[in-house]
Amino acid sequence: TWLLRALAGAREVAWGAAAGFGVVQMQRAEVVYGGMPSVTSHVAVIFSTSQSLIGGGIVEVQAPPFYKFSCRAADGFNVLFIPGLRACDDSGHGLRLHLNQTIAAGDYAFTAGVTNPAFTPSKNEFSVLLLDKDGGVTDARVGLEGARIVQGLYLSPPKIAFSSSQKGAEAEIQVTLKVSNTLNPQETLGPVRAIQIAVPERFTLIVKEPVRNLDGLPTPEAAWYHLYYVEGLVRVDIVASEKAQPKNVPTGNYRLSFQVRLPEFWMPNVNIWRLSLCRDLLCTDPISTLPIRGFQFGDSAELAQAAGAPGPTQQQSGHGCRCVRISVLLLGATAVLFQAVTS
Repeated sequence: TWLLRALAGAREVAWGAAAGFGVVQMQRAEVVYGGMPSVTSHVAVIFSTSQSLIGGGIVEVQAPPFYKFSCRAADGFNVLFIPGLRACDDSGHGLRLHLNQTIAAGDYAFTAGVTNPAFTPSKNEFSVLLLDKDGGVTDARVGLEGARIVQGLYLSPPKIAFSSSQKGAEAEIQVTLKVSNTLNPQETLGPVRAIQIAVPERFTLIVKEPVRNLDGLPTPEAAWYHLYYVEGLVRVDIVASEKAQPKNVPTGNYRLSFQVRLPEFWMPNVNIWRLSLCRDLLCTDPISTLPIRGFQFGDSAELAQAAGAPGPTQQQSGHGCRCVRISVLLLGATAVLFQAVTS
């Protein structure tokens, strides 16, 4: 509500009130980082805008003063598909990308380094702003609630490796969970009952192939993984049931391997994979979610391309649909049908 007062000297002679107008925030914005205390890790900034920055401008992330962002590639900075990066400024509280090319309306993401505080700040809010060349705000999302800093959460930035980066290829993906100190369910952290990996859009999970636990991550004897085709989720159980005794996750690097089909035409602008540690088996209560920057077409594969699909090592319990891709060439349809009928 807007208020108006009319004064004659110090005497009020009239007043009025009028309804205000709503402020339309940016369509979508996220600041994704793991809640490890006093650790330098990776942060992903994701946003969707309906506005354009003609000729360039600034993408600004405002952070609480207890966080320190980094533009160093060694700390995790990568601009991904944001065009025309002229400079990255990590002085002050947050980060600024200075751009010299137009940003059209759409979805975008980038990663950076971030050093977390020792405890969750009392006001733990972030903002994402788009500024034009004159410094005017064209779109913004303010008051984004940050991740909670979790005592006892000792992780290093996770890693992704792949067997192919060719368009439309079937590829093995290995996501590595790096535990730098034992995750003890008896400490403040609480129990970790499941781990979940979210696959970016345009990637397709191949649910007929198993998940492989390559380094002995503690899991039940059987039925310990689940593949969700529609949602693009891979979930690994640490315990057999909600009532089962929680387990320690010892220090170490744990690789989880599964199969995907790469996009056929272009990578998603938001090429961010997510690794979540969860308090419950359905992962409705995540302890923390860590972002992983994806790879691009043509990147050098770190894994050997297998000659055939790997055989299952433990029982599969995927809940996603099992789908077979069928490609039909129109010119050969008559011959195929004839053969099918006469054979």
